[in-house]
Amino acid sequence: VNFEVCTYENINPSVFLPVIYGMWKQHELWDGTYTFTDWLDAVEMIEVKEENKARYFDSIKEER
Repeated sequence: VNFEVCTYENINPSVFLPVIYGMWKQHELWDGTYTFTDWLDAVEMIEVKEENKARYFDSIKEER
């Protein structure tokens, strides 16, 4: 499938990653709900989940 990826123009998606993935609400980034360490942990969870998903789909492609 060939398509043009839509990109963010006004935000840094890395900063908002937990919000984009539905783990947090936007106000929780600045209201003290979470710490910077919490943000690092959330980003790591998201990155590992996405990497494992990509590896899974790659393994399916290889089996065909």
